[in-house]
Amino acid sequence: MEPLQGTEGTVFSDRGRLYTVSRDPGRRVYSERLVSVGGTEYREWSATRSKLSAYLSAGGRSYPLRKDSKVLYLGAANGTTVSHVSDIARSGRVYGVEFSPRSFRDLVKLSETRDNVLPILADATRPDEYSFAVDRVDVVYSDVAQKNQADILADNMNRYGARYGMVCIKARSEDVAASPESIFEMSRKRLVERGMKILDIRSLEPFEKDHAMIVVERPRTAYCVAFDGDRFLMVHNPRRKGWEMPGGKLEDGETAEAAAARECLEESGYEVEIVATRDIGYCDVCSARVVAKRSEGEMRAEFFDTIPEELAFDRSEYETVIPWARGTL
Repeated sequence: MEPLQGTEGTVFSDRGRLYTVSRDPGRRVYSERLVSVGGTEYREWSATRSKLSAYLSAGGRSYPLRKDSKVLYLGAANGTTVSHVSDIARSGRVYGVEFSPRSFRDLVKLSETRDNVLPILADATRPDEYSFAVDRVDVVYSDVAQKNQADILADNMNRYGARYGMVCIKARSEDVAASPESIFEMSRKRLVERGMKILDIRSLEPFEKDHAMIVVERPRTAYCVAFDGDRFLMVHNPRRKGWEMPGGKLEDGETAEAAAARECLEESGYEVEIVATRDIGYCDVCSARVVAKRSEGEMRAEFFDTIPEELAFDRSEYETVIPWARGTL
C-alpha cells in the first residue's frame, strides 16, 4: 500500500486500485472491499462508483483535499463519495448538500457513524439557504446533474470563501445535442469569466462517459476594515444582496495592501491609509484609517458602529477581524 502522489498521504494505491484509510473501521458503505495492512483498515475506492476516484485514476493530480479540510460537497447523493471524503478530511468537516429526500435519508444514516459529516437537505443552486449550517470552507466539490454547473460551483465558492473548487461536468446535463468537448470548453470559459484560475481539466473516461473534472482556484483577494473614528466602513453589494468590507482580487504584481486600498477607493470612493495586514487563509485583511472621500464609489457606502444584519459574507469572520483591526489603530 503506497501513498498516491500528490495527495499528501490521504489516498493510497495498491496494484492499480485506490484506497482511503477508513474513519469507521469494520463498516462498509457500498459493498466496497476492506483491506487490513499493518493494523490499518483501508477501503477500496471504486473509480466506477465515484467520479472523484475516477479523476485520480485517470491521472488527475490537482487535488486540494487535506486531512483538515472543510469541504462543501454539492450533490452528495447517498454518500458513496462523501464517505471517502470523510476518510480523507478526517480531522476536518464535510458538509453534504443533497436535494433528494430519498438519498438524503441514506446520507443521514452515514453521518450517524461519521461525526465529521453534516447532511443538509437543500438546493445547491441556492447557497444562501444553507448558510445557517455552513461556515467558510476550503474546498467546494460539485457533482450536480443539471444546467449551469460552472455557475453553481462559482456561486458556492464565492458564498463560502473557498479557495479551491472541483466540478464534475456532465455534458448531457448541459445540452444533449452539443458535443461533450464543446460543453467542457464552455464550462471552462464560464469559470474564467467568474474569475477562477483553471488548474486542470480532465476527461473521466473510461470510467464515466461524457464527463470531465475541472479543478479551479479562486485568486488571492484582500479587503480592508477601514475606520473613521469608532465606526467602520462597509459597502452594499447589489449582486450578493448584502453588506461587506470593500475589497477584491490582487492584480499581477500587486501587494495585498495596495489591492485593499485600490478596491476600497473604487468601491466606496474613500481613500484609506493601510495600517496592518493579517493573513486569514483564503485572503488578506488590512486594517485602515479613512483619509478622505474622493469620489462616488461603485457601491453604496456607509459607516457602522455594529455589524449590520444583512451581510454578503460570514458574520463570524467579521466578528473576528473588526476587533483585530480596531486594536491595530
